[in-house]
Amino acid sequence: MSSITKMPSGRWRARYRDPNGRSRSKTFARKADAQGFLDDTSTDVRRGEWTDPRQRRLRFDEWADRWWSTTARLAPATRRGYWTKLEHHVRPYFTGRRLLDIDFLDVEEFIAELHRRELAAKTIRECVTILSLIFRGAVHANVRRDNPAAGHRIDVRRKVIGTGDVLDMAQVRRLVDTTPKRWKSAVWVLALCGLRPSELCGLRVGDVDFARRTLHVSVTRQPVPKFDGNRRRVVEGPPKTAAGDRTIPLPEWLCDELAAMLAERRGDSPSIIDRSVPLFVTRYGNPVSRDDFRQRIMRPALRRAGLPETIRTYDLRHSHASLLIDLGANPLAVAQRMGHSDPAMTLRVYGHLFEGVQERLTEQLDELREQADASAATAVVVPLAGHNGDTRDTKKTRNRGKIRSTSVESG
Repeated sequence: MSSITKMPSGRWRARYRDPNGRSRSKTFARKADAQGFLDDTSTDVRRGEWTDPRQRRLRFDEWADRWWSTTARLAPATRRGYWTKLEHHVRPYFTGRRLLDIDFLDVEEFIAELHRRELAAKTIRECVTILSLIFRGAVHANVRRDNPAAGHRIDVRRKVIGTGDVLDMAQVRRLVDTTPKRWKSAVWVLALCGLRPSELCGLRVGDVDFARRTLHVSVTRQPVPKFDGNRRRVVEGPPKTAAGDRTIPLPEWLCDELAAMLAERRGDSPSIIDRSVPLFVTRYGNPVSRDDFRQRIMRPALRRAGLPETIRTYDLRHSHASLLIDLGANPLAVAQRMGHSDPAMTLRVYGHLFEGVQERLTEQLDELREQADASAATAVVVPLAGHNGDTRDTKKTRNRGKIRSTSVESG
């Protein structure tokens, strides 16, 4: 309900209720101005476009602080990524400006500034994403009517996995041969199971089912650098998506290698290794670190094998997908092995690798056609009875039918 009342001072007070039911008011010198204000406000409330007038002087950095406090529920690694972009790029550009004064063109100019600073397109898109989240919160809180960070186009050239980015099986073999004995099984697991480095570090002894020869991926372990007063730490959690929690079959020989590795770790002790301890540990018994595995194990092994040191630990995952595609696996099977939630993601990353598979499938179909043509050319056509006279075979067949009929009747 809205109303207009005259105050003892002679001014007119317009009262109304906001979308949350709170009573609000504003005074005017003329009654007509108060009525016009109520009409406009009622329309905004009805359309869902009403904004809190008390927030009109709010600065961007003040609202960014409020938004940042709501990110506490996010994964530490995700939150750290947000904080880096917010503090290094977004906040310095918009600090001090009124939240309501920032429009679509201002954001376009912000994007242009990031391009002038030669930031990667992916980083620019992430900055705009964070900016959009901040403004979206303002829209839902009735502080703004629109989100000026929405609708901007930032083309990000997706990395194409080429032959120089993956290893074939012979190269994987060379890499394993030059890897220290303690870590050979880890490299095989990366190449034959397609695990992310953080998933490898999160494996536990109990994740290997030696009876069924399977590996269960359910935990990731990765370092998160310090940010916003938080010190550097190692964080454990579930895989990136629900599909990342998966079970992968293992070759029998790899199960035997893992069993031998655990037996060697146990040594002469009769006790059984706790199923909850990490599967791969350093010589001092500490869990393997993603960064240390790359610097202390992968790079020296690549150098000794004569392979490019630019190959990352993560590229063994790409190598796994490439090997599956070369074997003729379909996108759904590859997605399941990789832990992708959507096969479309698999096609976006590895779609160009399927082109060779499609050509081979076409060749195989053509081979089937040629075999069918050859079979048709050599086939013997037997004339049907009644066409161009009876053949000897058809007469015998008819006579046998008569004999069978007679014998049935006589029976």
